[in-house]
Amino acid sequence: MNEHSSQVILRADQLTKRFGQTTAVADVSFSLCRGGSLGVVGESGSGKSTTARMVVGLERPTSGRTYFPGTPNARGRDAARVVQMIFQDPYHSFDPRLTIGQAIEEPLRLHFGGAKSERRKRVGELLDQVGLSAKQADAMPRALSGGQRQRAAIARALGIRPQILVLDEAVAALDVSIQAQVLVLLDEIRRETGMAFLFVSHDLAVVRYITQDIIVMRNGRVVESGATEGVLAAPQHPYTRLLLDSVPRKGWDLGRLRADRLALDATEAP
Repeated sequence: MNEHSSQVILRADQLTKRFGQTTAVADVSFSLCRGGSLGVVGESGSGKSTTARMVVGLERPTSGRTYFPGTPNARGRDAARVVQMIFQDPYHSFDPRLTIGQAIEEPLRLHFGGAKSERRKRVGELLDQVGLSAKQADAMPRALSGGQRQRAAIARALGIRPQILVLDEAVAALDVSIQAQVLVLLDEIRRETGMAFLFVSHDLAVVRYITQDIIVMRNGRVVESGATEGVLAAPQHPYTRLLLDSVPRKGWDLGRLRADRLALDATEAP
């Protein structure tokens, strides 16, 4: 529990999203406190990424809503100051015509204005915060490694000083050693700034490290929620147990996993 934990800054209330006749997300509710970190886990197609996109406004809910108690009228540019998103592959979120430094500076110009020299100084501070150099500030996005681009994406998001950072599989494409570095960096930023994280991932080891609380999604619905350590140590729902049993380890029994999945699917069949 962190010192800001009583201050709720995000609520999702019965979020539902339908695409035609398909329901991608159904009645998902949760809250996030200042300085907190909430994991959203599940397999591909569980609805976790659609949920994240509704939180940041990239998808409009069919019903239900998200709101920010501390900033109740957040819209447009104000909403960007409240919540920012980091994607699995940030390459396409960078303008290929701008250097990394210019890409980080542009949101500062839009949101804060001020002298160019002050913005450049702030860019240097942000790069330093995420472990990048002035040399990398002058590079084009294509010239950086995946890990460096992800750090640059984090720096760009931090520049706006959002209250909430939504991370959608943000370390999934990175090498294990780089993944660890980015996770440590993110955890330090959260603890130092009081920024809250909504961390979407299928990787339970990552979720265990970076989050305090968790919701488990299957077929668009939340099937289990609670403190991360409690849920992962003693899962109550068979789907959560199946996710944990699916992590490769010594004595891994694929036959039993297939049988457990068939049994779970059978219980949920209409």
